[in-house]
Amino acid sequence: MSTVPAPAEQLEQVPVEVPAEPVRLDRAPRLARIAQHWPSLVALGVIALFVLAWLARDSLTEFSPSAVRPLRALLPVGAAGSPLGTDGLGRDLFARLLAGVPFSLLFGAVPAAAGMVIGAAIGLVAGYAGGRVERVIVSVMDVLLTFPFILLAILVSAVLGASLQNAMIAVTLSILPKNARLIRSQTLSLKNREFIVASRLAGAGAVPIILRHLLPNVLPTALIVASTDVGLMITLTAGLSFIGLGVQPPDVDWGVLVAEGARYITSAPNLAFIPSIVIATVSIAFVVIADTERRILRSGQ
Repeated sequence: MSTVPAPAEQLEQVPVEVPAEPVRLDRAPRLARIAQHWPSLVALGVIALFVLAWLARDSLTEFSPSAVRPLRALLPVGAAGSPLGTDGLGRDLFARLLAGVPFSLLFGAVPAAAGMVIGAAIGLVAGYAGGRVERVIVSVMDVLLTFPFILLAILVSAVLGASLQNAMIAVTLSILPKNARLIRSQTLSLKNREFIVASRLAGAGAVPIILRHLLPNVLPTALIVASTDVGLMITLTAGLSFIGLGVQPPDVDWGVLVAEGARYITSAPNLAFIPSIVIATVSIAFVVIADTERRILRSGQ
């Protein structure tokens, strides 16, 4: 028995929803409101304090960070001219802390930014392309994720050699799989939304859709994760320097100071504790800023 289709006018009228509008980049200016939240304001102040202290280092201390003065070796905290004490070679700890600011901050921010940019690009391509491209990318990321985070960074540094540049490459690769998978999952949840489908039906290519629609939608998450990763990268690069795979002499960063201070942990604990506290403080500051970004970008506060 054949079924005769009902006339079109007798079919049930299904309400058509208005396609959802994509998230626009006009959410990004909300980041200017970070200073209105006191925890992030304090965190920004901490970071700015270190940057300003480094810029004014010649006025804040009379000692060179590499100047060896055996007669001033292992001075305690509060010693004349050396408020944080000196190490076993008589080098001023305060001067060496200031000298480590650009290495610790800049080379914490650069790998975090590079890891997010590259990871976002990989995640967007994998999530939108699907099929064999996605399977290959996901397989590679899964292989990298099988290595513990710190172990992968140590392995890459050991293979490439001990240097600051290689340490940056190592820590960038160590966060790449995490960021790529995160952005891929965001892309998968977006690519079948009404405004994406409408763009495809209108003839838009993959690149315009990714740049005009998908990228603005994943940007808030990318900014939050990148800000959190800065603190993580500072800690991780300090760890690589601690074991000799990061910054090499005569340069110095906070991880090097912790490694040098560990030799005097019983006689002069300030040499290891003070740099460790600095690393923890700056890392927490970036986490606080990232948490504020999350609340601003996701709730519109």
